[in-house]
Amino acid sequence: MRKTNLLVVGGGKFGLRAIKFAKKRSYNTILIDKNPNCLAGNFIETKFREFYALLDYFNKHQNREIVFFESDISIINKILYEIEFSWIIPVVPIHLIALIVKNFMISNNIQLLLDNITSKVYSEKIKPDILLTSPVQEGILYLSYAKEDEVCPEDCPGPPDYCPSFKREKPITITEYLKKVFDISDSFNLLKNKKKLIILLHSYQLMPGLGGLKGQEIYSIYNQLENNLIFLKNNQFNLIVATTCNCHGVINFYKSRK
Repeated sequence: MRKTNLLVVGGGKFGLRAIKFAKKRSYNTILIDKNPNCLAGNFIETKFREFYALLDYFNKHQNREIVFFESDISIINKILYEIEFSWIIPVVPIHLIALIVKNFMISNNIQLLLDNITSKVYSEKIKPDILLTSPVQEGILYLSYAKEDEVCPEDCPGPPDYCPSFKREKPITITEYLKKVFDISDSFNLLKNKKKLIILLHSYQLMPGLGGLKGQEIYSIYNQLENNLIFLKNNQFNLIVATTCNCHGVINFYKSRK
């Protein structure tokens, strides 16, 4: 039977929740955090600091183990290249998919700049009642059905059409809403005539209060980036990267520079 590999990025409170989720389902799991004393790391016995030692151990052991890798998350692309994960659970205060895409561009000598012009344009297109206060000048937008002063409960089930925590209707999920705003239907959308690349990934509810990204969808994005590398290298383009779920979303805006 093929083993299920899980990558947890971040070892705080929700990282601990993620490894409990993994243990309950007997997933082979790597948790990565640069802090060796992070909360979740304290519950893991097998630990590594050297990547190839981790890789060798993880590939040889089929015993549904959870291991800790002490490292900065900037190594994420290297991990994804060497190990095939079914799920990636990002529980860090950074837009992980944006980091992965940016790392890919940098590794292929494509320089990205923040695009605060496009972020401002879209900040005026998005409905005000779901647009949170955002660092628009840094090319970032945050969306949510929760208001600025509302904190979602940690065990929220995240239903698609109604918010039980704040008694609020959700006429459309944030994922589907952004597809309409961007006029796209897929996760990877390279609009060559407009010289624009839009990547939108959905975060799936794994359990109340814990979302994850499907590994196959991330690898598909990576493969399509590889397949379109010549175009990306030879053209200036706008890049929009979004991760969304039923209730929330984050968008990063970039532009390439030749």
